[in-house]
Amino acid sequence: AVVSTQSGHYGRGCSTVCMSQNGEVIAVCDGEKTRVYNIRADKVILELDRPRTMLVALSPYNTHVITWKQYVVDENTPANTPNVEVWSISEPQDTPVYSYVKRSQVQWELLWTEDEKYCARLCNAEVQFFLNNDFTKVESRIQRDKIGGVFVPPGTNPYHVALYVPSIKGSHAFVQLYCYGAFEKTAAIANRSFAKVDSVDIKFNKTGKYGIIMAANDVDKSGTSYYGQTLLYFISTRGESNQIILDKNGPVYSAQWNPSRDEFIILYGFMPCKAAVYNTKCDVIHNFGENHYNEILFNPQGNMVGLCGFGNLRGKMKFYDTTTKKMLSEFTASDTTYFEWAPSGDIFITGTLSPRLRQDNEFKIWNVKGKILHHHRVDKDVQLWQLKWVNSPTVLPAPPIPAPLTSKEIAAAKPQAYRPPSSRSGGPQATRKLIDHGSNLPNVNDGVYKPHSGNQVSKQALKNQRKRENRAANKATDAATTDSKDFQAAVVDEREKKLKNLKKKKVPTATLR
Repeated sequence: AVVSTQSGHYGRGCSTVCMSQNGEVIAVCDGEKTRVYNIRADKVILELDRPRTMLVALSPYNTHVITWKQYVVDENTPANTPNVEVWSISEPQDTPVYSYVKRSQVQWELLWTEDEKYCARLCNAEVQFFLNNDFTKVESRIQRDKIGGVFVPPGTNPYHVALYVPSIKGSHAFVQLYCYGAFEKTAAIANRSFAKVDSVDIKFNKTGKYGIIMAANDVDKSGTSYYGQTLLYFISTRGESNQIILDKNGPVYSAQWNPSRDEFIILYGFMPCKAAVYNTKCDVIHNFGENHYNEILFNPQGNMVGLCGFGNLRGKMKFYDTTTKKMLSEFTASDTTYFEWAPSGDIFITGTLSPRLRQDNEFKIWNVKGKILHHHRVDKDVQLWQLKWVNSPTVLPAPPIPAPLTSKEIAAAKPQAYRPPSSRSGGPQATRKLIDHGSNLPNVNDGVYKPHSGNQVSKQALKNQRKRENRAANKATDAATTDSKDFQAAVVDEREKKLKNLKKKKVPTATLR
């Protein structure tokens, strides 16, 4: 594989790529070496000779890079050899500044706060915290019997930490939200317990004050869904912990916060699913209706949102103004497996990527009204694996919102029911005519052959015409003969009826003469 940007190419045969939050640094792994590039300066700022590296991550301020490789034990690698390494970018060294063992890829990396003051590491039944990237000592700890996940919300002082503790020996699982430093069990700001849950994910808003807990079960015991069951809960730093009530049964496809407002959208229910907007009181403030969606995509400024159906759906997209909730456009991007807004917030990119689809890999750049600004197809023997906009250091000003669709445009975009030709405007369609543009094809009108005027007709055509005329004459003769026979039979039947009536009355036969 090849990694390339507008400034140039960054390696061949790469296995993974990671871009920094401000778009200045990119890390590329090729299976043999890991290189960190400064995109703007177009130079290598760090090169690590680490074979078999599979995952890479960058800290928020680009001071450190983390690499992960498969944990193995062999003749050259003894047991408990660290497979996760933390390297300094700002002060390059020959050895990692920190390393540890993490066998799974679930929460393998360190979790930093936005200002890199604290970072957290999950290790089995303990969460360790480090201060100011000093990995020589542990600043603070959270210890439980078992920990399934740790979440660091965005935002700065006061810092918060969310903890997920799975079920142990039939006890309830729970999620607890703490203020950093006060990690006693009784010091939790908010607490939410679950009877049974297999996995938990928490999505916080831009400020980190509110979060949506997505508690999922792999098996739905009610038997109503093949995809298991997902329950949603609302949690906040004010101590709130409420269940979000959904008015339609079925799976939860997506839940996303608006980057600029304290509101979120949920896609839920069996297809066609419902799309609704909720406030921080968990009340529905707007309903977008039902359609085939599975993705919620806000632009970085939060003034526009796209409701889309990708993957096993047809790629239908609808865009709305998040303030007025009016529809801006509706169109389809077939075979889309990837979507991302540009930092400007007024255009976006869609792609057909491997390994989901290995044929016809391509990407397109669109505007919100559905106009394709750029279309690039890769060669048939080339596969496109990943796309990414270069991030902006800051959130750019909100782009102007295009005019919403009129009622006529919305009605025209809706699929129309089938109407037979006889019920359409203009009546039934006439039989098609074969137009002659100087050819010797015969004229056809209502199924009857009509020879060209002034053109010589073939013998076979004349023979067929005579057959049709004879057939029509025979039909007319047969019809006339049938009518005569019917009349005679009717007269005979009438005389027989009169004879039967006279016999009943015993009238002499001579009177009939």
